[in-house]
Amino acid sequence: MTRPLVTIVTPSLNQAAYLEETIESVLGQDYPHVEYAVADGGSTDGSVQLLRRYEDRLAWWTSAPDRGQAAALNTAFARGRGEILGWLSSDDLLLPGAVSRVVDELERDRDALLVYGRALFVDEQGRELFPLEPRPFDVETMVRTCQNHVVQPGSLFRRQAFDLAGPFAEAGYYFFDFEFVLKLAQNAPGSVKPIDATLATYRVHPESKSAGAPLAKARDYVRLADEVLAGSGLPGADAGRRSAYLAAGEYFYEALELGSARRYLLRGLRPSPRALGLLAKSFLPRALVARGKALVRG
Repeated sequence: MTRPLVTIVTPSLNQAAYLEETIESVLGQDYPHVEYAVADGGSTDGSVQLLRRYEDRLAWWTSAPDRGQAAALNTAFARGRGEILGWLSSDDLLLPGAVSRVVDELERDRDALLVYGRALFVDEQGRELFPLEPRPFDVETMVRTCQNHVVQPGSLFRRQAFDLAGPFAEAGYYFFDFEFVLKLAQNAPGSVKPIDATLATYRVHPESKSAGAPLAKARDYVRLADEVLAGSGLPGADAGRRSAYLAAGEYFYEALELGSARRYLLRGLRPSPRALGLLAKSFLPRALVARGKALVRG
């Protein structure tokens, strides 16, 4: 029986320091049917020269300005031929046997549409820091905390999942993958599955999404609250919006956008409009508050 074709895409922008190691980690997989492509966003750091050296081993590659990571992946997956899809950032690595392990699980469990496992946090030099465990796929907890339990590096999903929950939200910066799995959970409950396997490394460095760009992350938390969770019907959505506002406030503060930081920190603390009004009144003199309450009662 012919095993399914897996399309893996690496989106990249000015990551020449790590890109070759990433490429080698995919090309070195023991799974026999991998279509591997690199979507470069117009790098100026030597990435293009590196890609030319590997072009005979890649299904295809591009290098041109794009509209961001989500848009690059949407374009690449539309071009790809695989029945199973996934992406690997240009500073992360697949561990040996990762693709085979995930495909085996997808073939064993025909109801699973997305499978994810464990990753290892590593530093700039690739030294292991600590594991990123595959937590249970608990939608309400994820929504309430605005935390994605799906460990993205090493995860794979069927094209059917992308048809159900894609394409990725191109307005998204930090949360497009989170939105994708939440939408998949709504459209196909029970289809997202963690496995007890270490599949990839997740590199932390100053230019990584996790470590930098606080303003972009702040704005994406606000977008998540206002455009994704609001009116979504997801369990825990109200609490999730407050969590998103609090996180946005913290990142706005880190970016020194202090007015926005105050605004969203207050919104995050707000269980209701009434409570926000009480919070504002609590800054008034005690005697004035007491007089106002007496007037209301009278």
